[in-house]
Parts: sequence; structure tokens; C-alpha cells
Amino acid sequence: MIYTYTNSQNTIITDGQGTFIPVDVGNGVYQRLIADNTPIGPYVAPPTPIPTITATQMLIVLQAMGFLTKAEAKDRTIFPAAFSALLSGSEAENGALEIRWANLTTVERNDPLVSAFGSLLSLTSEQIDGMFIQAAQI
Repeated sequence: MIYTYTNSQNTIITDGQGTFIPVDVGNGVYQRLIADNTPIGPYVAPPTPIPTITATQMLIVLQAMGFLTKAEAKDRTIFPAAFSALLSGSEAENGALEIRWANLTTVERNDPLVSAFGSLLSLTSEQIDGMFIQAAQI
């Protein structure tokens, strides 16, 4: 069984199966862990949640990073040249993508469109996360 601390104060240990053990010398389970020299892994903070952002926040960041021209950022009826490779489907698919782009109000990190844009721009998952975090601060 693997034990780890569950908080940054190292006051609670978990066994990873739903059991929580207070770090308290009066606690028999804790005493047994210490007596047996059971290794206890460090606390690992959960990842920063990736926020949903507005279309405006997204456009500002994409333009600041050079992926959109000022005209493309201001007028979403212009489909960005940087994303034009995505318009390789049927006329109906391309039209749907252009309509979706023109009418975005919010952008979620797990949206397949975000993954497609990221792949097209050779962005790593971490870079995309960073863009969302940066955009949320605008």
C-alpha cells in the first residue's frame, strides 16, 4: 500500500483507497506506520484548474502571440489565416466551422476545436493550458 500526505501541512495521510489517517501520536494507525518505518510520500498539489474563457479573452491572447492579425481579432467573420488548414473538409463542414468561429462566446479547454488549433500551431498541451490561464487574467 502506498501512503501519501493529503495536504501541504502534512497533517493527514491517505492510503489511496479512501482511508484518511490523522498525523497524531495518539492515533494507533499512525503509530503503527511510524513504528513500521512505512514510507509516506510527499503531498502533491492538484493541477491548476483550467478556466473557461471568453471569446474576447481568447482573441486578445491569440493576437498578442501573433496567431491572429489585428483585423482577424476584431472581425470574427474573417476566418484566421493561421487556421485555414482546418478548412479541408466538405463545404458543409467548413461552413459549420466558420459559423462556429464567428459565434463563439466562451471557449473551454477540452473543446476539440482548441485541440485542433493547438495541433495546427504546434502548441503543446502545457502551452495551451498556459494560454488559457493567461487569458483568464485579462
